[in-house]
Amino acid sequence: MAKYGIVVDSSCDLLSSDIQIEGIDFTIVPLKIIVDKEEFVDDDSIDVNKMLKEMDAFKDASKTACPSPGDFMEAFKKSKEVFCFTLTSALSGTNNSANLAKAQLDEEDSSRQIHVCDTKSTAGHMILCINKTIECIQAGKSFSEIVAEIEEYNKSIQLVFTLGSYDNLIKTGRMSNFVGAIASTLNIRAVCRNTPEGEIQIVKKTRGQKVAYSALVDLMTNKKSLEHCDIYISHCDNIEAAETIKELILNKANTANVHIRDCKGLTSFYAMRKGVLIGY
Repeated sequence: MAKYGIVVDSSCDLLSSDIQIEGIDFTIVPLKIIVDKEEFVDDDSIDVNKMLKEMDAFKDASKTACPSPGDFMEAFKKSKEVFCFTLTSALSGTNNSANLAKAQLDEEDSSRQIHVCDTKSTAGHMILCINKTIECIQAGKSFSEIVAEIEEYNKSIQLVFTLGSYDNLIKTGRMSNFVGAIASTLNIRAVCRNTPEGEIQIVKKTRGQKVAYSALVDLMTNKKSLEHCDIYISHCDNIEAAETIKELILNKANTANVHIRDCKGLTSFYAMRKGVLIGY
């Protein structure tokens, strides 16, 4: 059994091989995306392109399924001190599943310490929380000290994003067909961020992708200095946009550490093809 465990759901966009550190067990608990009668498990082998194609072809709403408490329990049992990060509870039951698993294990073995953090976010925001936890572990901090630091850190970072398509929001009832049609016709792109409660807030509506990308970076720099800041850009089949945004960021803050990642299944489900999410 490892002393330390970091457990995350698959919306973080990491692969299992991305974090290999001696003494720390890193486990990704996958969500599932159900398109018609096919189930896509959001693990390292998911075919995101196939999933998106089937979503485009399927006229009804696709669905997501969060991990069960049992899935989290299996991951928690690998370590003595566990730090778990989930996507926002405002959009998913994943955080609830993790807390149910924690409650059961707390009763079974009080010597194991488990902390479940609702990031109120997803994607790169979660990666930043993971990196902070690793930093704290390697600094030799106690469990309670790490919990306090990552909870405070979680409040200091944010996610901004723009969607590639409104189709999935329309199909799932989160946007009317009329509004979606107008947005598509006028090439309107919503610039959004996560709220402190973990909900989606539309900050600005722009016309055209390049204007949206500039607005995203302006939104970031208005919140805080990006100098020496770690930034994670997740894109759904849109490396050109990711590179463009990276250049815009570096033009404003040339010491920023910008990382680019592909969206996995869950983030692709919401962002859709050409969508971009930035944790900073």
